[in-house]
Amino acid sequence: MQRREFLGLIPAAALSAADSPFLKGICGAIFPREMPLTEQFRRARDAGFAGLEIRLGGELRHDTPLDHAARLAEEARKTGIAIVSLWVSQALTAAPLNHEDPEVRAKGVAVLHQAIDLAKTVNCGALLIVPGRLGDGRKFMYSYQDTWDRVTAEFRKVIPHAEQARVLLTPENVWNKFLVSPLEMKKFIDQFSSPWFQSHFDIGNVMQFGYPQDWIQTLGPRIRRVHVKDYKLSERAEQGRFVDLLEGDVDWPAVMAALKKAGYRGFLSPEMGHRPEDPDYLNKVSKALDQILAMA
Repeated sequence: MQRREFLGLIPAAALSAADSPFLKGICGAIFPREMPLTEQFRRARDAGFAGLEIRLGGELRHDTPLDHAARLAEEARKTGIAIVSLWVSQALTAAPLNHEDPEVRAKGVAVLHQAIDLAKTVNCGALLIVPGRLGDGRKFMYSYQDTWDRVTAEFRKVIPHAEQARVLLTPENVWNKFLVSPLEMKKFIDQFSSPWFQSHFDIGNVMQFGYPQDWIQTLGPRIRRVHVKDYKLSERAEQGRFVDLLEGDVDWPAVMAALKKAGYRGFLSPEMGHRPEDPDYLNKVSKALDQILAMA
């Protein structure tokens, strides 16, 4: 999708910074799950964001009637908020694409087909996907090779529909013990030879065992959505922790330079949890993101 096509999916009110390659998004995880999407649209706009990433499973499910979804899309348009992506991860938890049972995998594929139609209806250009986990905590469940083979086969069944609907399928680098290096993610994406199968890149998720600027350099134009998180490394050989933006060890000037060099155009969306004890948290995240964008 060319930039002019991508921007055509975004309400005019969201394009005040269209002369910049970057747009401000926010992930819906920062809001209470029970908050109506119309209220999330308004709060995101008032805090200075141009787009919202929506978690499927609350007010909007993968099987939501399309007429209801269309009304929500109209509310977003009126508010001046773009729907940046839909998260399909929760819906795939019960039907992972790497499951040993073909019938279970088929249910996951059906979820993706429904989500593609939903994304098209709400004028959203991308689905965030976690295709499967190798295990659950200490419990090993599926081998790396089986996961690669099964997920590859199932995605091939969905890509033609995504292309027809003009909806990107974007697996994200998460802590699922799969696609754990930029070279693997690049190889996994490239095997499909499809512009509609790309990457949803999370900056903070790679910090424990890598460097986001290195991932960006390797993935390059495959990156079509970006999650913004910060991470504080431990000084010892142990796991660090996620922290508020600008309070961790992400080299933000290097990350922003890498995104510009890679030619990234689109949303950068902080993925932060809800903080009921801090009613001004959304505005604080918005200001921190402004500081990060100013480093570009």
